[in-house]
Amino acid sequence: MKYKEFFQIAIDHPYFSDDQVDLVLMPEESTLQFLRKQHFVVKNTAKGLKVLTPVDTEGNKLAVIKPEDALSFNVFPTTGNLDEITDTSMADNGKILFFTNKGLKNDSEELVVSKTTGDRILNGFTAIAKIKIELSKVNFDLDKVPPIYQVVFKPKSVKWKYYILSGTATTKLEIKDRGEQLIFRELINQDDTPDTITTSLRLNFPDKQLFVFESSIAIDYSKRALKNIQLFQNENMIIKHLSNPDIGDNGIQIIKIN
Repeated sequence: MKYKEFFQIAIDHPYFSDDQVDLVLMPEESTLQFLRKQHFVVKNTAKGLKVLTPVDTEGNKLAVIKPEDALSFNVFPTTGNLDEITDTSMADNGKILFFTNKGLKNDSEELVVSKTTGDRILNGFTAIAKIKIELSKVNFDLDKVPPIYQVVFKPKSVKWKYYILSGTATTKLEIKDRGEQLIFRELINQDDTPDTITTSLRLNFPDKQLFVFESSIAIDYSKRALKNIQLFQNENMIIKHLSNPDIGDNGIQIIKIN
């Protein structure tokens, strides 16, 4: 039997950049039955899957698609920190995001996301989203490239905050992004309205000066480290690449110098 690609589903999660995403798509039971009945073939890809349909000798699709026919897949994380790096604020408590090709405009291939659907726990595993592809809306054309439906997740973002402990001789510190994409401003008058970290550092390091810098915008969580964020002391660069805050540190980084 000959096959031709019907469509693809590709997951786009900015945290993973160009790497393989730590997510897997699993068809629901009704979808598995439909795939077997129609002799469709599903193949995994680095970022999702592709569905192949049987065709005749001239490449025409053999499957008979009814208006109500659809394929449904649940998206499961393969690592435990997806909730920490993914913005699921659109989903109601205990629910998951829902993506579908219903309502796509023109030739758009980014699936429409609604606020909520279904329970998060499926067969004992925690899902992060559900995808539903209405087959009657898939444009199968021998002269065109099969659609690649994009499932786009938003990463969480947070303002970065650097707490820098320095000797009493230090008169001026600056944080600069060599790429000039980010701006870090020093927070003045920390003694007036100290946060818990400031209070703790002052108690534990009474002989040190404390400088606090915060990014002007929230920075997306990313698996790829941001480089070239530099620390200057009295106009001299003393750290070429400031370390990025870890995922679990809520954008906080504490650094001790001289």
